[in-house]
Parts: sequence; structure tokens; C-alpha cells
Amino acid sequence: MDLLPLPSTQLPPSTYAEVRQASSNQTLSSPPTLPNRIAARLPAELPIEVRSQLQLFLETFPDPDAIAQQFATKLIAQAGAIKPNSLPKPKPNDKPRPILPPPVGEKLNVVSDRQEYDINTQVFVAEGNAVINYKKSELKADRVQLNTKTQEVVAEGNVFFTRGDQKIRGTKLTYNYGNVKGELLNASGSVDLGKLTSSEVSRSPAEIATNSITISPIGSGNTSEGQVRRVGFIAERLILDGETWTADNLRVTNDPFTPPELELTTSKATLTPISPTQNRLDLESPRIVFDQGFSLPLPVNSITLDRFQRFAPALVGFDRLDRDGVFYQQSFDVVTQPNLSFQLSPQLLLQRAFSSQNGFSGFDILGIVATLNGAFDDGSTLSARASFSGLDFTKIDSLLRFNASYQLPVFGNHTLLSQYAFRDRVFNGSLGFQDVNNILGTTLLSPNYVLGDSQISFNYQAAVQLVGAVRDDIQPNTVGSLIRLQGAVSLSRAFPLLRGEPLPAEKETGLRFSPQPVVPKLDAFVSAQGVNSLYSNGANQAVLYGTVGLAAEVGHFAKDFLDYTGLTLSYTQAFASGKSPFLFDRVADTRSLTAGIVQQIYGPFRLGLQQSWSLDSGNLFDSVYSLEYARRTYSVLVRYNPNQGLGEFLIRISDFNWTRPPSNVTTIQNGIEQRN
Repeated sequence: MDLLPLPSTQLPPSTYAEVRQASSNQTLSSPPTLPNRIAARLPAELPIEVRSQLQLFLETFPDPDAIAQQFATKLIAQAGAIKPNSLPKPKPNDKPRPILPPPVGEKLNVVSDRQEYDINTQVFVAEGNAVINYKKSELKADRVQLNTKTQEVVAEGNVFFTRGDQKIRGTKLTYNYGNVKGELLNASGSVDLGKLTSSEVSRSPAEIATNSITISPIGSGNTSEGQVRRVGFIAERLILDGETWTADNLRVTNDPFTPPELELTTSKATLTPISPTQNRLDLESPRIVFDQGFSLPLPVNSITLDRFQRFAPALVGFDRLDRDGVFYQQSFDVVTQPNLSFQLSPQLLLQRAFSSQNGFSGFDILGIVATLNGAFDDGSTLSARASFSGLDFTKIDSLLRFNASYQLPVFGNHTLLSQYAFRDRVFNGSLGFQDVNNILGTTLLSPNYVLGDSQISFNYQAAVQLVGAVRDDIQPNTVGSLIRLQGAVSLSRAFPLLRGEPLPAEKETGLRFSPQPVVPKLDAFVSAQGVNSLYSNGANQAVLYGTVGLAAEVGHFAKDFLDYTGLTLSYTQAFASGKSPFLFDRVADTRSLTAGIVQQIYGPFRLGLQQSWSLDSGNLFDSVYSLEYARRTYSVLVRYNPNQGLGEFLIRISDFNWTRPPSNVTTIQNGIEQRN
């Protein structure tokens, strides 16, 4: 896939029109038989109607960035609205815009080998390496024809249109800027899209985990999942009709090399605006093609595109506790308002169906997840998620898990997070799973600060919550409700010890099996965290945690055998006083050790293992096993946690904005819930 290397052309700032001399004895003059035809000479000023209409065309033609975003990233469900141009685009029924004198101080430059303007037909032609430059826009072609009467531009041969660092090209462009209609044949382009910000707010009221560097089978701690950087696209024909765009035989790739190892293809894609912040993308037979051969159909034909991040349309997962094993999930949009999104994800509980006496005929083999997200103009966000592990609603109290949160920016850079959770499923180290019947509260979260030049990261939080959960401070153990006041402060620092050199970012070296060249390294990290919890029955649990560890990456992941090893090793010591009346947030392990390894076996195959032990009891309380098929543009990952009874099968596409649904499990880290 060609990512448009485009040479720049420096134009003289003071001329309106320039004609290149093909040879020293060439002359340009008006033919005597055509007295009404003007031939531009060097230097010469274009007629005012030509200048005005060329400027109008360059200002109204859609941004290449918008075209690429709508078809390259919208096909993979990126959030974001169409980027507006500097001037509002006319509607198809609007009258042609009048001819106006060019703005003062704005220079239009036209450079070509030959230029002609026919006063009778009002047709201007620039031929031979034509370059038209205005403001930050530039059109290059072998031949450009402008009809000022019909307000149509036809550019043919090696057509390049750029605006700033945005680029698009094709073989022929026909565009009527009066009715905003046109087409570009053999269109291709690429765009650097930067980073997307997730609209999800279902995070922990104590998302204060240390920033230590970790390497594990589930990815590095500084992962860029959900970030879109650079994609390219090719379409046989790109049709522009007002704000509705259609692409025939569209191919999208995140691979900068040819042939691409991954493509998303569709025979036809039509983008239609619904509101100022929403678009609907209709697809015909979309597929993901791997290595120019094997392909998989996408299980969606229509996608609503808005400011909300989207989950991958399909998931195969494993949940032993709630769903009795393997299940399949597929997601659908139900409500798509500019500020609100509602998604339903039906589940087929496969393993339960095969083991059930009723087979596939009972309601207990069906589950569903409902997700609501809102994003509002004041910067606040809303998130709610209900998960049903069966549809027998007579057992609703044992099937439903629910959480909702509202996030509001306060004090400039802080966040006020209000949350409610019903039957929150918590995993607390050696104490295993605990159900929190109800938790309702508000948490103030600080941003992450760096203390001067020390490179020490610092953050804090404070929360007040009403908690209903199993208490063991009363006999017999029963569910009780208490108010909990909790504060936490965290300090962390990473120390780079060794750094190697990455291989060149080329197809067969640094980017053979990885989306970015691997940098061999060895880092040490240290963190300290203090958590104090006060309960309305007078109980108090105060804990100071200290963690030290090492993280390393060895090799470049470019050769066939044993060319990558990721290692992590950390030790945590807790100094506690007092005890929580609840089991779900009690300090379970005062001394713990975590070790992990990800090892290349052969080619793109990597095997991962991470385990955590309680040194107080000597028991293994958590572990993750993974097998990954890793490529530059995508990876296939199978992951299983036997201690939590959770697993999943994932196809992860590098740089694309597909994310997996959040887990139904809340983990306890240093005495604080981490919801994700």
C-alpha cells in the first residue's frame, strides 16, 4: 500500500501565475485566429474570475484528513466527527457562489508549462506539471481545467491534493464546488491520526495504581491499545455528494509496506452524516484479509460513528464462575444519539448449553450485556453496564451485575467520580472472590504529578462510600452496610539501567513481528503507597505498601528462534495496622512476589506466563497463561487465568480502535478496587 511520498514544490510568493519555459527558444503568444483567448506569459496575473474560482475550489474541497478519517478509520469504528474546513461547505441546492476579489494578503500561485484562458467559454487550462497553491492547500496534476461558468474543476494525471501534512492522490479528479459533487478515480491516501481518547468512564474510584513498568502476557503497562497512528487506504472510485461519501472497492491497511499483511476490504462503503457529531457507515461484504490470502467476514454491515469508543464486534470468552465456561458474544448499537450511546451484546453460553439437560432450548444458555455511555459538552461523562449471566429473570438477584459511574472535571485538572455497583465481583488475592452487594460513593481523583526534576510520580485520592458486603466482625458472618472513608497517596519512580539499540524500522528487521522496533532494556522500579480506610463502626485499616522490581526485554523479535524474552520480577511488602470489617478490601497478602515471562518460541509465536505468590502462606494465588501469534499489524491471543476462571480469544489489530469489553471482575490492588 503506497503511503504517498510526495515531493514539495517551492513557489514564488509574489506571483499569481507562472509558465515554465520548455526551452530557450520557446515563445508563448495568443494565436491570431483566436483573439478572445488569453495565453498567460511569464510573469502574468491571472484574470480575477479565474483566481477567485480557484481559491473557492481549494477552500471548499474536503480535507484529505477528513476523507482518510471517514473511510480509513471509520471502517474500523474510530470515534470522532468530520473535521470542518475553514469555510462552511455549500449545500447541493445552494446557488453558485459569486465571483469575489481575492482576499488581501492571500496569494494564489499557479505554475505550469502552458496556461490558457478562453474568455468566451470561461475555461482556464494549465497543462504540464501544473501546481496550484493557495494558503495551505496545493493541487498537482498533469493537466488542470477550470470552468468558471459551471464551477467545475477537472484534474487529470498524477493528481495530488495536499493541505498541510495531509495528502490524497488519484488519476482523475472531477469536482463541482458549486454543488459540492465530484469523484476521484483510483484514490489513495494516508493520514497520521494521533491518539484517540476513550470515552469510557467505568474505571475504579481508586485508579491510583503505581506507574511501574511491567511486562506480562497481557501486554506492557505502557500499552497504546486504542491508539490510532497511521493508516492508508485505496479506493477504485471515491464519490463526493455533498456530505455523503461513497467508496467503491475500498481497501484499508495499517501496514506501511507492500504487499500489506493485513487489510480491511469492502466492495462499497457509504458514509452518511446523521448529526453534527454522528455518521453512519454502511458496508457491503466487509472482510479482514490476512497476508493476501486467508480472510474473515466482519459480523457488521452498518456502524454508527460518534464520539464513543467501540468494542470489538465479536468475542469468544471463558467465565467459569458466572457463565459455566466458554461463551460467544456479539455487539450491536441500539441507540446512537450525539451525546448518548447504548449497545447490547447478546451472549450464547456454549459450555452451559452442552452440559445442560435442555441443550440449546433454555433461557439459561443466553446472556446479555447492556452498555450505556454519555459524553456531554461540560466535559462530564456517564457510563453504565449491566451484565446478565442468564435470562431466567426469576433468579435476577443471582444473575445480574451492574455498575454505573458519572465523571465530572473539577478544580481544573481533578476528577470527581460518582459510582454505584450492584453485586460487584471482587478478586482479592489469597482471599479469592468476594461479592460486594452494593457500593455507592464519590471519589476525588488527582492527576499524575511529577515532582520537580526528580522523575518521581505522585498522585492521590479521597473517597466516601456506603458499602454493603459480607462482614466477619460480627457473628454469624452476614451482609452489613457501613460508611467507608478512604484516602490514598502514591509515589513511584522508574530507573533505566541498560538500553540497547533497536533494529531499523524495516519490513524484515525491526518491524518483522512487532508494530514498533523492540528496544532491549533493563529497568528497575520502586513505589510506595499509603492507604487509610475508616469505617462507621469505628474500625480502621491503615497500610503502607512498598514495591521494588525489575523489568527487562531481551532480543529484537526479528529472528526465527528465541529472539525475544520479556521478564518482570517484583516484591511487595505491606505494613498494616487495624483490620477491615469486610473481606473484599482486607489486606490479604502482606508479602507477595510476582514473576512473569514472555518468550518467543518460533517465528511470531510467543508463550507467556505470569504468577503471583503469597509469601505469608506460600500459596500461588493468581496466574495467567497466554499463547500469542504476533505480527506487525495484528496478533491473535489466547489467554487463561485458572485462579479466576477467566479466559478469552482475541484478534488484536495494531493501531486500530477496537477494544475488548471490560471484565466482570474487579481486582483489589493494595487494598483498593481497580475496576476496568
